[in-house]
Amino acid sequence: MNNNIGKNKCVFLDRDGVLIEDVGYLKNPEDIIIMPNSIEALKILKAAGFLLIIVTNQAGIAKGFFSMEDLASVHEKLSKIYENNGIIIDDLYFCPHHEKGTVEPYNIKCSCRKPETGMAVKGVKKFNIDTDKSFMVGDKDSDIMLAKNSGLKSFYIKNSMYEHDENVVPDFYVKDLMEAAEIITKAA
Repeated sequence: MNNNIGKNKCVFLDRDGVLIEDVGYLKNPEDIIIMPNSIEALKILKAAGFLLIIVTNQAGIAKGFFSMEDLASVHEKLSKIYENNGIIIDDLYFCPHHEKGTVEPYNIKCSCRKPETGMAVKGVKKFNIDTDKSFMVGDKDSDIMLAKNSGLKSFYIKNSMYEHDENVVPDFYVKDLMEAAEIITKAA
């Protein structure tokens, strides 16, 4: 008997560097810059029946660079941008923690900061997700490690902003979310 019948398929998405430009500790909603082709890529994934869940480390809260309210404003504006383009993001999880942070109670080691699996586990449970048919798209080694630790296939968006450890090998290297969406939908 197949226990995966009736389970959902999902694309977990890193936020900065995948969906929006990574401007470093984004505080102001007006500074959101949507990545080229990402709106179209999300539409393709939705049309193929995938849930879309954002999973993002936001250590800027623990480090005092911005507040929970600032982050909520950024996510509200991002959600509106997607809604205005006919895209529903099924959920968004963020980790405000960093063990070297200065702001309590966020200055802790946690189970949700990527590469830990807390955010993915929450989505898998809530939405009854089949990890064998699901993916993680990110631009950092921590995204790829989250995928490996969660049983997801991984896409690494090549971007010059971060050092990439060649020992952290994704299932696919891609130039952007659109290329990932094309590979995902061909495989689905």
